[in-house]
Amino acid sequence: MAFTLGERDVRPLTADEVMRMVEAGILCEDEPVELLHGMLVEKAVKSPAQETVKTRLNRWLVLASPAGCHDVRIEGCLRVPDRTSLPEPDIAVVRSGGDPLRHPTTALLNIEVSVSTLRTDTRVKPPLYAAAGVPEYWVVHVEACRLIVFSDPQAGTYTSERAFGAEVVRPRYVAAPPLDLAELFAGL
Repeated sequence: MAFTLGERDVRPLTADEVMRMVEAGILCEDEPVELLHGMLVEKAVKSPAQETVKTRLNRWLVLASPAGCHDVRIEGCLRVPDRTSLPEPDIAVVRSGGDPLRHPTTALLNIEVSVSTLRTDTRVKPPLYAAAGVPEYWVVHVEACRLIVFSDPQAGTYTSERAFGAEVVRPRYVAAPPLDLAELFAGL
Protein backbone atom coordinates (compact mmCIF):
# COMPACT_ATOMS: atom_id res chain seq x y z
CA MET A 1 0.00 0.00 0.00
CA ALA A 2 1.72 3.20 -1.16
CA PHE A 3 1.18 6.57 0.50
CA THR A 4 2.06 10.07 -0.61
CA LEU A 5 2.24 13.42 1.10
CA GLY A 6 1.62 16.04 -1.52
CA GLU A 7 3.58 14.76 -4.50
CA ARG A 8 6.17 12.87 -2.44
CA ASP A 9 6.11 9.19 -1.52
CA VAL A 10 6.05 8.31 2.15
CA ARG A 11 8.49 5.59 3.19
CA PRO A 12 6.69 3.04 5.35
CA LEU A 13 8.15 1.68 8.56
CA THR A 14 8.82 -2.05 8.69
CA ALA A 15 7.95 -4.43 11.50
CA ASP A 16 11.67 -4.98 12.14
CA GLU A 17 12.28 -1.24 12.46
CA VAL A 18 9.41 -0.82 14.89
CA MET A 19 10.66 -3.75 16.98
CA ARG A 20 14.13 -2.15 17.09
CA MET A 21 12.50 1.15 18.15
CA VAL A 22 10.86 -0.69 21.06
CA GLU A 23 14.13 -2.40 22.00
CA ALA A 24 15.97 0.96 21.93
CA GLY A 25 13.30 2.62 24.09
CA ILE A 26 12.26 5.05 21.34
CA LEU A 27 8.78 3.53 21.35
CA CYS A 28 7.34 2.15 24.60
CA GLU A 29 6.06 -1.42 24.58
CA ASP A 30 2.72 -0.23 25.90
CA GLU A 31 2.41 2.67 23.44
CA PRO A 32 -1.21 2.59 22.22
CA VAL A 33 -0.30 2.09 18.54
CA GLU A 34 -0.08 -0.76 16.07
CA LEU A 35 1.81 -0.93 12.79
CA LEU A 36 -0.52 -1.21 9.79
CA HIS A 37 0.84 -0.90 6.27
CA GLY A 38 3.91 1.02 7.41
CA MET A 39 2.12 3.54 9.63
CA LEU A 40 1.89 3.65 13.40
CA VAL A 41 -1.85 3.88 13.91
CA GLU A 42 -3.26 5.02 17.24
CA LYS A 43 -5.38 2.38 18.92
CA ALA A 44 -8.86 3.41 19.94
CA VAL A 45 -9.67 4.07 23.56
CA LYS A 46 -11.43 1.02 24.92
CA SER A 47 -15.03 1.46 26.00
CA PRO A 48 -16.50 -0.41 28.96
CA ALA A 49 -18.63 -2.47 26.53
CA GLN A 50 -15.56 -3.49 24.54
CA GLU A 51 -13.68 -4.52 27.66
CA THR A 52 -16.70 -6.47 28.92
CA VAL A 53 -16.98 -8.42 25.67
CA LYS A 54 -13.23 -9.04 25.52
CA THR A 55 -13.24 -10.30 29.13
CA ARG A 56 -16.17 -12.63 28.42
CA LEU A 57 -14.49 -14.01 25.31
CA ASN A 58 -11.19 -14.50 27.11
CA ARG A 59 -12.89 -16.34 29.97
CA TRP A 60 -14.79 -18.55 27.50
CA LEU A 61 -11.63 -19.46 25.60
CA VAL A 62 -9.34 -19.96 28.61
CA LEU A 63 -11.80 -22.02 30.65
CA ALA A 64 -12.63 -24.14 27.62
CA SER A 65 -9.03 -24.77 26.58
CA PRO A 66 -7.73 -28.27 27.15
CA ALA A 67 -4.43 -27.97 29.05
CA GLY A 68 -1.55 -27.25 26.70
CA CYS A 69 -3.71 -27.29 23.57
CA HIS A 70 -3.42 -23.59 22.76
CA ASP A 71 -2.60 -20.23 24.29
CA VAL A 72 -4.92 -17.24 24.44
CA ARG A 73 -3.05 -13.98 23.80
CA ILE A 74 -4.55 -10.58 24.57
CA GLU A 75 -3.46 -7.68 22.32
CA GLY A 76 -0.23 -9.40 21.34
CA CYS A 77 1.55 -8.78 18.05
CA LEU A 78 1.19 -11.14 15.12
CA ARG A 79 4.07 -11.28 12.61
CA VAL A 80 2.25 -11.30 9.26
CA PRO A 81 3.90 -11.70 5.83
CA ASP A 82 3.37 -8.00 5.06
CA ARG A 83 6.65 -6.70 6.48
CA THR A 84 5.11 -3.27 7.07
CA SER A 85 2.40 -4.52 9.42
CA LEU A 86 2.41 -5.84 12.95
CA PRO A 87 -1.27 -6.07 13.92
CA GLU A 88 -2.36 -6.68 17.50
CA PRO A 89 -5.64 -8.60 17.56
CA ASP A 90 -7.70 -8.12 20.70
CA ILE A 91 -7.56 -11.90 21.17
CA ALA A 92 -5.44 -14.44 19.33
CA VAL A 93 -5.60 -18.16 19.96
CA VAL A 94 -2.24 -19.69 19.02
CA ARG A 95 -0.77 -23.17 19.26
CA SER A 96 1.09 -23.80 22.48
CA GLY A 97 4.82 -24.29 22.43
CA GLY A 98 5.88 -21.43 20.17
CA ASP A 99 9.17 -19.58 20.57
CA PRO A 100 8.73 -17.43 23.71
CA LEU A 101 11.12 -14.81 22.29
CA ARG A 102 9.27 -14.28 19.00
CA HIS A 103 5.81 -13.13 18.08
CA PRO A 104 3.72 -15.85 16.44
CA THR A 105 3.35 -15.74 12.66
CA THR A 106 -0.14 -17.19 12.61
CA ALA A 107 -3.04 -18.11 14.87
CA LEU A 108 -5.88 -20.58 14.96
CA LEU A 109 -8.38 -17.80 15.60
CA ASN A 110 -8.09 -14.01 15.79
CA ILE A 111 -10.82 -11.90 17.36
CA GLU A 112 -11.28 -8.13 17.17
CA VAL A 113 -13.87 -6.56 19.46
CA SER A 114 -15.09 -3.61 17.44
CA VAL A 115 -16.77 -0.52 18.85
CA SER A 116 -15.20 2.35 16.89
CA THR A 117 -12.85 0.44 14.56
CA LEU A 118 -15.25 -1.53 12.35
CA ARG A 119 -13.83 -0.27 9.04
CA THR A 120 -10.26 -1.19 10.03
CA ASP A 121 -11.36 -4.52 11.50
CA THR A 122 -13.39 -5.53 8.42
CA ARG A 123 -11.35 -4.01 5.58
CA VAL A 124 -7.72 -3.53 6.61
CA LYS A 125 -7.08 -6.49 8.90
CA PRO A 126 -8.74 -9.41 7.05
CA PRO A 127 -6.16 -9.50 4.21
CA LEU A 128 -3.32 -9.34 6.76
CA TYR A 129 -4.71 -12.25 8.76
CA ALA A 130 -5.63 -14.26 5.66
CA ALA A 131 -2.09 -13.86 4.29
CA ALA A 132 -0.77 -15.14 7.65
CA GLY A 133 -2.87 -18.28 7.24
CA VAL A 134 -5.23 -17.54 10.14
CA PRO A 135 -8.06 -19.94 9.22
CA GLU A 136 -10.76 -18.05 11.09
CA TYR A 137 -11.11 -14.38 12.02
CA TRP A 138 -13.97 -13.01 14.10
CA VAL A 139 -15.07 -9.39 14.32
CA VAL A 140 -17.41 -8.84 17.25
CA HIS A 141 -19.43 -5.73 16.36
CA VAL A 142 -20.56 -4.66 19.81
CA GLU A 143 -22.96 -1.88 18.80
CA ALA A 144 -24.88 -4.15 16.43
CA CYS A 145 -24.67 -7.20 18.74
CA ARG A 146 -23.43 -9.23 15.84
CA LEU A 147 -20.49 -11.45 14.94
CA ILE A 148 -18.83 -11.37 11.53
CA VAL A 149 -16.84 -14.50 10.73
CA PHE A 150 -14.18 -14.51 8.02
CA SER A 151 -12.88 -17.95 7.07
CA ASP A 152 -11.26 -20.09 4.41
CA PRO A 153 -8.21 -17.98 3.52
CA GLN A 154 -6.85 -18.38 -0.01
CA ALA A 155 -4.27 -16.23 -1.79
CA GLY A 156 -4.31 -13.51 0.87
CA THR A 157 -8.07 -13.13 1.16
CA TYR A 158 -10.91 -14.81 3.00
CA THR A 159 -13.31 -16.60 0.69
CA SER A 160 -16.14 -16.77 3.21
CA GLU A 161 -17.76 -14.02 5.28
CA ARG A 162 -20.83 -14.69 7.41
CA ALA A 163 -22.72 -12.64 9.98
CA PHE A 164 -24.46 -13.99 13.08
CA GLY A 165 -26.92 -12.39 15.48
CA ALA A 166 -28.44 -13.95 18.59
CA GLU A 167 -27.23 -17.43 17.69
CA VAL A 168 -24.93 -20.07 19.10
CA VAL A 169 -21.59 -20.33 17.30
CA ARG A 170 -18.45 -22.42 17.65
CA PRO A 171 -14.97 -21.79 16.27
CA ARG A 172 -13.92 -24.33 13.67
CA TYR A 173 -10.24 -24.68 14.64
CA VAL A 174 -10.23 -24.16 18.41
CA ALA A 175 -11.46 -26.69 20.96
CA ALA A 176 -14.12 -24.61 22.67
CA PRO A 177 -17.74 -25.13 23.66
CA PRO A 178 -20.49 -23.34 21.76
CA LEU A 179 -20.70 -19.60 22.39
CA ASP A 180 -24.15 -18.13 22.92
CA LEU A 181 -24.01 -14.68 21.32
CA ALA A 182 -27.08 -13.52 23.25
CA GLU A 183 -25.16 -14.18 26.48
CA LEU A 184 -22.02 -12.54 25.09
CA PHE A 185 -23.94 -9.32 24.41
CA ALA A 186 -26.21 -9.50 27.51
CA GLY A 187 -26.60 -6.15 29.23
CA LEU A 188 -24.81 -4.13 26.56
